[in-house]
Amino acid sequence: MIKDLFTNYFHIPRQQPGWPLLAIAGGLTVILSALYLPAGLIGFSGFIYLHIILHSPRRTLSELPSGHITAPIDGQVLWVHHDKISARTTVRLRPDWFNSHIAYAPIAGQIDQIIWYDGQFSSFEDNALPPPENARQEIGILPAASSSSEDRITLCHHGTPMSRILQSCVQEGRKVNPWMPLALGLLRPKIDISFPASYVPSIYAGQRCLAGETNIAKKDK
Repeated sequence: MIKDLFTNYFHIPRQQPGWPLLAIAGGLTVILSALYLPAGLIGFSGFIYLHIILHSPRRTLSELPSGHITAPIDGQVLWVHHDKISARTTVRLRPDWFNSHIAYAPIAGQIDQIIWYDGQFSSFEDNALPPPENARQEIGILPAASSSSEDRITLCHHGTPMSRILQSCVQEGRKVNPWMPLALGLLRPKIDISFPASYVPSIYAGQRCLAGETNIAKKDK
């Protein structure tokens, strides 16, 4: 019982993205409360909101069938786009204000590469390609049943005027599963999932999705 108590409530979330932000926000709230109580109450409200959007909901997920890609985050599908030149499909998602902003692995496999592109934080339309000079973070995942870079599934967080904190909590070479958190973006990031044409999309723009539960594509056999 004591072990379960410490495991569930007092453990340090080593792979939980965002917990340093919560620690900093909590410390600032204490300082503001000591200096000026109304400012402390505002800081406490911000801390509670951060706790909500950085919360990792516990779900009992079924085993993901081979060749399926699931939504990496709770939210809404903004855009489904097929690029004929690269022969890849991109699905764009965005969490709502009170959805968890933690992104999970969309498929079982291995982290192939993590790339950070410095740049601007310009806005762009939900159904358009982002400016090439924008900042972004890309995480490439090789599916468990493949070793070819052509089969890579890419998770991309885009920098926008509201989304300026982009972090990952995994390293290259790490084996991942759909219930494993990969990264976060604050606030309300636009997230692109890119996959090869061998996968057939099974969602549409405007659809709601749940991380690890909503299938967004299936490998065409």
